[in-house]
Amino acid sequence: MNPLLRLRPLAGASVLALLALLVACGPGVGGSGTGLEPPLPPGAAALPMPSLHADAVDGRQVQAVLEGGRLRVDTACPRWRFEGQWDGLSSTPLRFEGSVDNARATTAEVLLAGRTLTLTLRDGAGTVLLGPLPLDGVATLPPLAGC
Repeated sequence: MNPLLRLRPLAGASVLALLALLVACGPGVGGSGTGLEPPLPPGAAALPMPSLHADAVDGRQVQAVLEGGRLRVDTACPRWRFEGQWDGLSSTPLRFEGSVDNARATTAEVLLAGRTLTLTLRDGAGTVLLGPLPLDGVATLPPLAGC
């Protein structure tokens, strides 16, 4: 038997193993593949991550989660969700660019003082949608209230 024919299965298995290793190194589910997370906005480093915040009424009307350079805000009535990412500028207030319900361009303006996050949401035209509203730091978020 030709010695080259005996090496073919071994070569094929080696190529498959190499491809499997290379696929595991790139971007995939759960990350960018770069190992870099968004930087923390100024003042956020002193907060636990994720940092949970809720309204002072009962914690069920407006809730915010600040995690790294990302901000999520949920409101009970009307029920909508803002999701945005810090713009990377050390301005006052901090700005998070995003959208409400993945539809309407919205900017969140955030002031951090201790564990209190003061929030203002503005639509693309600059009209205030919510706030300014102080949200206290909390250990857990209760379910949102209904309308």
